[in-house]
Amino acid sequence: MENNVPQSRWLYADRGMKKWLGWILSDHSAYLEDQANYERPVSPKSLQCEAVIDQRLQEAWQQSEGVAIQLNYSPDGLLSPDIEGAVLGYQENQVYLQQKSGRSQPVSVEDIRHVSLLDSESWWSQ
Repeated sequence: MENNVPQSRWLYADRGMKKWLGWILSDHSAYLEDQANYERPVSPKSLQCEAVIDQRLQEAWQQSEGVAIQLNYSPDGLLSPDIEGAVLGYQENQVYLQQKSGRSQPVSVEDIRHVSLLDSESWWSQ
């Protein structure tokens, strides 16, 4: 059932979709910018052995520092941007990272190509 109220009985002058257009456009622009950054080709970092990866992840966890992890694969053949986050823990061959957004992300240890430590202060302030 549709309830149409004549414009003469409205309590205020409604501009229709015009009031939302700026918000939608800015949201869409931000999405397109994020996609462009994600799709930008990433140069491969050096392939680290399991011992170095394990040592850097443990060091980051003990010192509560952020890490940047480059994965060894990508579905489209290009390397994806680094996954940045603080190491929350490890369980059954999965490392759990807390991203800036507060979201927890599991990463399979077998898929890790390179781990680099990030400066905690600069990482959280970005």
